[in-house]
Amino acid sequence: MYNNGSMNKKIILLEHRPDYRAIYGLNLTVYIGVEVLVAITVREVVKYLEDYECTLIFIDAKSYVIDVGLEVFNHLSKKNLHIPCFIVGQTKALQDVVTVFDSKIDLKNILHNIAKVLNVTSMSMYQAKHPKYFPLPIEFILPGWECACPLYKKVSVEQVAVSSEQVSPEQAADQNYELLFDTGSVILNDTLEALECGDIKYLYVDAKLRLKFVNSLTMQISAKLNDPNLTYTEKILTVAKAYQMIQEQSRRIGIAESTIALANECIKAMNSIIEFSPDLNSLLQGLYQQDSSYLYRHSLLINYIGAHIIKNMNWGSREQQEKFSFVAFFHDIILNNDEMAKFRTDSEVYNSKLPEEQKKLVLNHALDSAKLLSKVKSIPFGADTIIKQHHGNKNGKSLSDISLGISPMAIVFIFAEEYAHIILSNKDSSREIDNYAIIRMLSSKYNLPAFNKVLPVLKTLKLTV
Repeated sequence: MYNNGSMNKKIILLEHRPDYRAIYGLNLTVYIGVEVLVAITVREVVKYLEDYECTLIFIDAKSYVIDVGLEVFNHLSKKNLHIPCFIVGQTKALQDVVTVFDSKIDLKNILHNIAKVLNVTSMSMYQAKHPKYFPLPIEFILPGWECACPLYKKVSVEQVAVSSEQVSPEQAADQNYELLFDTGSVILNDTLEALECGDIKYLYVDAKLRLKFVNSLTMQISAKLNDPNLTYTEKILTVAKAYQMIQEQSRRIGIAESTIALANECIKAMNSIIEFSPDLNSLLQGLYQQDSSYLYRHSLLINYIGAHIIKNMNWGSREQQEKFSFVAFFHDIILNNDEMAKFRTDSEVYNSKLPEEQKKLVLNHALDSAKLLSKVKSIPFGADTIIKQHHGNKNGKSLSDISLGISPMAIVFIFAEEYAHIILSNKDSSREIDNYAIIRMLSSKYNLPAFNKVLPVLKTLKLTV
C-alpha cells in the first residue's frame, strides 16, 4: 500500500448491501487510509475480532431486521474489548459507550468522525508517501460505475514488454500497469468476474486522481439525467449510459435501493425523450446517431410504442403508462448481451450455438427477471407479473408458447416488443419496411381474439424505415 500510519489499522465494516459496502469500503480506504474488513453477519465480526487486532467497528444497522449494533456491543462487553464502535441507525446499545449516528447523516460526517477517533488528519493523508498508482480493493468496485479517470490492472513481470532502449524508472513503472477502463467508460461485470477468477485483488488509479474517482461514484449520473440544458441527442446518449450502468450492476448485485432510484431517474428521462419525439422516425434517427446497445434501443422503442397503444385504449391511464415504462426498462435485466435479446422463438434458442446454461437463461429470463424485481418493495404494483408474462407465457418459461388469460398489459407489451424488434432488425440490415408491412406480420403471428384490440391502434403509428 503506502507509508501511512493509519494504513496499518484495520476497520471492520458490518454491511450486507453490496452497493453500500462498495461506497463505504472505497471511501474508508481512500480518505482514511485503513484496511477494511467486510462482515455481513455479526458472526463474521466476532471472527475478525478473534483473528485480527482491529481499531474500530463501523455498522450500518438501517437495513438489518435484528439489532446488530446491540449484538456487537454485547460481544465487546462480554470479552472486555475496548474498541470504538460507530453505528448508523437505531440500536439499544448503550450510547455512552458506542457512537450512534442518525440514519440521515451524510457520508462526509461519518468519515470525519472516524478519522478523528483514529487521529487521521487531512495533513497526514496529504503528507503520506504512496506509489504513482493507488490500489483499490476489487471487492469495492462495482460494475456499472462510470470511471471519472482511467482504471488499471497490474500485470506480472513476465507480461511486461522488455524494451531494447533504456527507459526511465517512471516509464518502467508505467509498463507494469495495463489500462482496463478509460475515463467516461462504464465498468463491465464480465471484466470484473474474469479478473476475480484470475485472483486479482486490486485495481489501480493514478494516485493524484484517487479522490476524483471515489467522489464521482457517490455523485452518480442522476445529475446529468436531470440537466435541463441537455439537447435531445445528448439526453439519448446520457440515458443510454445510465441504462448500461444499471444493467451491469444488476447482474452482479441484484436490484438495490440505489439501482431503483437511478432507474426511476432514467425512466423519467426516457419518457421525456418520447414526449419530445414528434414521431417514430425522429426517435429512430436520434437512436442511430449514437453508438448505443440493442438492449437500450429495444427498451426505448418498446416504451414509445407501448405508450402510444395505452393512450389509445379505453382502459389506458397515466398510471398504466408509468408502469409500462418500468416494465420496458427492466424486462430483460438479467440478459448478458444484445444477442440474447434478439431471439424470438424457443426453437431459435435450441438451435443456436449458445452454451446450455445460456440457453436456459434466455428461455427463462422472463421468470427470472420477474423474480429479481419481486424482491423490491418499491416497484409498481403488478409490474413483476407483466415482466413474467412479457413473451406471452404465464409461467415466464418460453419465448413462443402463448398462454390464454395473460394480462392486457402483457398483450400490449408483446405487440410493442415484436414491433420494436422488427424495426431494429430491418434497420440494422439496411432493409426498408413500413407500418403496414409490420401490421401484416403481427396479424399473422398473433391471430388470437384477445389480441385483436391492439392491432387497430398500431395502424395509427407513423413509420418509414
